[in-house]
Amino acid sequence: MALGLFAISFTACAQTDNAISKRHISAVKTDHPPVIDGDLSDTAWKSAAVAEKFVDAQNGTPVADQTTAYLLYDDKYIYVGFDCRDSHPEAIVGRETVRDTKFQQNQNGNNLNNEDNVEIDIDPFLSHQGNDLSQFSVNALGTRSASLAGGRGAKAEWKGDWDAAVKRTDTGWTCEMRIPWASLNYPSGKETVTMGIDFQRFQDRTKVWSYWSDVTTQNFLDQEGIWDQVRVPSSGFKPRVSILPYLLSGIQDGDTSSKVGVDARYTVTPQLTAVASYNPDFSTVEGAIQSIQFSHTAHSIQDRRPFFLEGGNYFYDQTNINDIGLYFYSIQVPRFDLGAKLYGKVTPADTVGLLDTDSFSGRNDFVGRWEHTFSPTSSGGAMVVQTDSPAGHNAVGVIDDHQRWGKLAFETVDANSTGPGAGGGSNVFSTYYADKYLTSMVQFSGVSNNFLTPDGYIPYTGYRGFTGVEDWSAAWRQGPLRSTEATLVWLNWDQTDGSHYFSGVQGAYYVETRSDWHAELDYVDMSFLGTRDHTIGANIVTGATNRFHQFGLQFTTGELGSVNATSFGPVMTVRMLKKLDVSYNGYILNREGVIQQHVLTLNYELSPTRSFGGRVVSQNADTNAYFFYHNSGGKGTEFYLILGDPNAPRTVRSIQAKWVFAFG
Repeated sequence: MALGLFAISFTACAQTDNAISKRHISAVKTDHPPVIDGDLSDTAWKSAAVAEKFVDAQNGTPVADQTTAYLLYDDKYIYVGFDCRDSHPEAIVGRETVRDTKFQQNQNGNNLNNEDNVEIDIDPFLSHQGNDLSQFSVNALGTRSASLAGGRGAKAEWKGDWDAAVKRTDTGWTCEMRIPWASLNYPSGKETVTMGIDFQRFQDRTKVWSYWSDVTTQNFLDQEGIWDQVRVPSSGFKPRVSILPYLLSGIQDGDTSSKVGVDARYTVTPQLTAVASYNPDFSTVEGAIQSIQFSHTAHSIQDRRPFFLEGGNYFYDQTNINDIGLYFYSIQVPRFDLGAKLYGKVTPADTVGLLDTDSFSGRNDFVGRWEHTFSPTSSGGAMVVQTDSPAGHNAVGVIDDHQRWGKLAFETVDANSTGPGAGGGSNVFSTYYADKYLTSMVQFSGVSNNFLTPDGYIPYTGYRGFTGVEDWSAAWRQGPLRSTEATLVWLNWDQTDGSHYFSGVQGAYYVETRSDWHAELDYVDMSFLGTRDHTIGANIVTGATNRFHQFGLQFTTGELGSVNATSFGPVMTVRMLKKLDVSYNGYILNREGVIQQHVLTLNYELSPTRSFGGRVVSQNADTNAYFFYHNSGGKGTEFYLILGDPNAPRTVRSIQAKWVFAFG
């Protein structure tokens, strides 16, 4: 549930049971690996380690349709098998056909699980930290999705050549995976190591998410499973260089142009990765669209540029509730000529991220982030963000600490800025308690007037005060209702001189039905520097978990900034002709005049690596349309053909062709 003002990343959790958490599985090395064809009858699986008795993530009880996972490895690969039993195999659902869609959808704020799929999570350093977790998932069609630790491998060419296959059976479906060690960061220089591991499955028919080792819906990774005494292939590691040069040619308004550049990746050790970019091209990257919804501050948007996505998680401090903003917001870094990054592990407990970009116009941007894991539930870190430009030098230093004891946690973040007009600081202290259904949080925070972050996103400055959150959720496995959640946020902030700044409450309540309807009510009553936001809204969606057949409408009315306002936003996503995806998002706001935004997106999948389509964005008097053909995501040369400019405010008469070549 999103309440707009804050980013809230916790969910209510189920109680853990030591009998089904921290489970152990043996390391079984094989000399006769299985053939990856989706068929578990291969004799290699008879000697594999077995993970069975999966439990419901919501309530910790064994699920009706059970899953058995099998695990083997050798000096090159990790082999995983899943036997997914289903009492109604005819109802097994597979939808996605494009690689990595599962985790890309999650980044965009959509449902992580919208089809039958299985997943293995590997924590090579047994740190129990989400940033060290690599996830490999396969759906019932055999489509692969991977999310590597720290955001590594944003480019498909650098994610590693892992394989998977599935097979439908009379009792459900089966899956086999082959994951190369080269795709992982893992400890080196040791004969044997103990790793964290877990297996999970989502069943679309029942919407049940089950684990082998129960980390609960709260995702307490200190409850993950243990993979004992793994002999890692440290002796076989060789540093590897991967180079991706590109050639871009284009015509716009009769003028021709050409451009060349290169991206490179170097695996320094199994734990450290370096990335460099010269003259990067982002013209073929479809940017996130800036929202036109009313706000007292600027909106934040997601940066989709590959250079910043690669290893991106190593450059952010992670907090459960964020009413400060981002100390490093990569959107603030404009086009650059040279860029380099180094990220990964320097010890099993220490993570680093270093980023530097240079523009020939005289601008330099630098970010350094270090994080140390003290225990499975305790970590701390420090970060420096610097900007040098003709306007002067600015630097921000950040220190953060995160502690959890069972269901009780504390977090602190302190930062200070220096440079022309700077010198102020910001600080956060929060505590939260996560019970089975109810999560409570109180946070005290403040940002001074002269806290300046040219490379950050700090929407509110010059205040101090507290924020409180109550979140209650529940799910049912039978009956017409599937789940419900209620969230209440209240805050009271004062300006640094003691006068009123920002205060009030906002809340949301939703229910989802067994027939896949989502109905939500939202309420806001806030005052901001003498103005008032007082609105009530509703949101109803059919096909809530199916992005291929989803229709919805959001409506809000009341006061925004002490002005009467009404808004509504229709949404639609459908799959037509089996391969054509059509989506539409609209937003119309009537507040001292009407403003509107309409986005229509088309994508036709010729194959898992080839597609064509386009996007039309109409915003008030401006309309931009562009169309594309992509052959990308494979192992060889990639090709992009684009008519128009994906990110221009209005349609541009241009054609661009881009070739990317892979070496190494």
